[in-house]
Amino acid sequence: MSTELVENIPLRIREEISILGLSLAEASRRAGENSPQRLKDILAGRQKCSADLVARLAPLGVDISYVLTGQRSGQSIERASEASSGEPIDVAQLVRIVERLDAIATEAGKRLPATKLIEIAADVYNYLQQEEEGAQDDEKLNRTLKLVVNR
Repeated sequence: MSTELVENIPLRIREEISILGLSLAEASRRAGENSPQRLKDILAGRQKCSADLVARLAPLGVDISYVLTGQRSGQSIERASEASSGEPIDVAQLVRIVERLDAIATEAGKRLPATKLIEIAADVYNYLQQEEEGAQDDEKLNRTLKLVVNR
């Protein structure tokens, strides 16, 4: 990733949060941060943005492809409408999906770029949240991730 793309990540995160109509405090809270200060420091360039934080911003409706590459994914409007439900994300579940997805992709001999890993994990997270027992069913999660990785 070029230096210019990396330097612009905080600007694009701020833009995405603004488009969603969220305050920094609300975005921080919904992304599982204990305090809005870390996000403020990232946006001010005083701290580096972690992949973990980027993953936790995706379910809020943030277009992660745009944040990382500067190019819109086309899914930002769809994600924004899903995020407007006001339901907080289950960060532990999202992290579990990302970790399992990465492990399954590695077992299959595939290396997913961070943007693709995050997009797939967010889509699987949203799908499982719509299912009654799907969010907690480990076997269903594994089957779903294997299907996604092997398509």
